[in-house]
Amino acid sequence: MRKILLLFIPFILLIACEDHGIVPLPPDTTTGFGGKITFIGEWPDSIKRTHLVVFKDPLESAEDFNILNLKFLSFEIPFGTGVYYYSSKDSSFIPATGTFEPGVYHYVAVVQQATEIISLNRKDWWVAGVYYNPGDTTKPGTLVIPENTFVRDIDIICDFDNPPPQPPGGN
Repeated sequence: MRKILLLFIPFILLIACEDHGIVPLPPDTTTGFGGKITFIGEWPDSIKRTHLVVFKDPLESAEDFNILNLKFLSFEIPFGTGVYYYSSKDSSFIPATGTFEPGVYHYVAVVQQATEIISLNRKDWWVAGVYYNPGDTTKPGTLVIPENTFVRDIDIICDFDNPPPQPPGGN
């Protein structure tokens, strides 16, 4: 019985490698981004919704907060989470395809709302954390996503005791 098995192993390998042999999987060419959100401190009781958002243009006025500028809205982050790992591949309301357009994005933030349903009114959103370029916490970071590249380590800290500056138009 053992001899028969030994005869079949080369045959199975020959059939399995017939087309191209054993080759590695192609690299992931999904365009997008991912990272980790860390929450520090006690979550405010008034919070009903928490999301990651990405805006193409900077939020320099209340008018910049609009649906045409909003390029990514994550699924809801569960209340009370300590660490949340995310990926634009699988956690986005928009775009629904799981891919992300290459380009430069000027505002990446974790936002919270006290409303039960998603509101697109700026006054309903509170910024809990902002993405900063490594080594520079003086202004919101710029997210650059090249074509066919998945950018990693877009990490954000949400410190409820030390919130970031709020963009214009909020309460």
